[in-house]
Amino acid sequence: MFSPIVPYHQIQRPVAWHEQFGRRAPLEVEIGSGLGEFLIRSALAHPRRDYVGIELNWERICKTLTRITAERQRGKLENVRLLKIDARVAFERLFLPQTIDHIHCLFPCPWPKKRHVKYRLFSNAFLKLVNSRLKQKGQVKIVTDFLPYREWARGEIEGSGFEAALNSAEARYDTKFERKWQKEGQKEFYELTLTKTGSIAVPVKEDTPLQAYQLKKFDPHKFRFQDQTGAISVIFKEMLFDAVKQKAMIHVVAAEEELTQHVWVTVMKKGKIWRVCKSDGQSVLPTPAVARAIELVYETCLSPGAGPTRPAGRAGKKQE
Repeated sequence: MFSPIVPYHQIQRPVAWHEQFGRRAPLEVEIGSGLGEFLIRSALAHPRRDYVGIELNWERICKTLTRITAERQRGKLENVRLLKIDARVAFERLFLPQTIDHIHCLFPCPWPKKRHVKYRLFSNAFLKLVNSRLKQKGQVKIVTDFLPYREWARGEIEGSGFEAALNSAEARYDTKFERKWQKEGQKEFYELTLTKTGSIAVPVKEDTPLQAYQLKKFDPHKFRFQDQTGAISVIFKEMLFDAVKQKAMIHVVAAEEELTQHVWVTVMKKGKIWRVCKSDGQSVLPTPAVARAIELVYETCLSPGAGPTRPAGRAGKKQE
């Protein structure tokens, strides 16, 4: 029996989905699978298809897992997997081109204020990305309670390789948000179905090699980290130092495009040399921001006290 949660940090990327499911079958993806209501119903109704739910909220994932476990105890639902990841990152890194049959997104956040439109998911760039991952004639179905969102998404399709079909329908998906809007009096919901008619090539983003560095000396009392902001941002959070083990753990936040990761960097004495590298045992995608975070820690160690004298945490505190 395969685990529903896919440990994408620990396996080769992009994911070999036939290995995760133990078979080759049509593949469908739900963006924002929430409590798993639509995902699980679809998987039960179509056991010969495989389903991947993408969700960022851990509480919702836990509730979905509870439902999956209950079905598995009845010998069902081996055709569902879950990813805790941003949808953009998932399609960029975890799916090969032209491998998905259908993509569903029910009630995405509409970001109704004008200043928040930039946060909406189905931009032209994102549509080109999902086009590249869909098989020919594959479909994306978007359902929303907010008509301006559908019209905005429709306006984003130019040059994305999709043809659009519009529909308005009564409630029929029985999800948490659909029930919420029903309770508030909404009777009509808005659907946008996009069918792939042309192919857009977007390559899979590859892992960035993470370099390890060496130092002749390291003084934790003089460690002062200068934050970097821009297309790649690296922000210092804390440093822990174990004087007995001669080991420092530096915690930074590494951000780029749609991906923000908490990264621990180790500075540890090995013989007469100090080694700077990504700490073991953490779930981090190796990206340019992570590589830059390690490099910045190394540069800070080379020039202690340089730049703004922002304290890097209390040296001498033991790492448990």
